[in-house]
Parts: sequence; C-alpha cells; structure tokens
Amino acid sequence: MLDETLIDQLNRGYVCPPDATPEWKAACDYGFDMSLVASNLELTPEQRLERHQNALNMVLDVKAARIAHECSSSE
Repeated sequence: MLDETLIDQLNRGYVCPPDATPEWKAACDYGFDMSLVASNLELTPEQRLERHQNALNMVLDVKAARIAHECSSSE
C-alpha cells in the first residue's frame, strides 16, 4: 500500500545523497537515474546475475515468438 511518505518520495524522484562522490554527483547532474544503480548495488553479485539472466531469457523468448509469428504469417 502506498502511504503519503512514499508518494512524496516517488513524486520528488531520486535525491543525490550529500556524501556522494564527485563522479556520482556528476552522473546525477547529467540526468542518470542513479536510483537504479543504487538498488542494484544492494544486491549480491549472484542476485544481479540472476536478474540479468531472467531479462536475457525474456528477450530471447520475445525474439523466438517474433520469428514464429513471422514464419506463420508468411505461409
């Protein structure tokens, strides 16, 4: 359930932490969504690999479905 605090945070967007490195601040200033980087850094390497593999599997499934659709459409 969304409470008012979470809604305010989502509306405000990512806030660069005051102790961020100059490189992190530069990326924030440039417009990169550093919340994605931060959330991924909270995962273990194994969890990041699992997410990557899941995304890759989805892309391969979509590609296979597109190829199957193109083959069935040309018949």
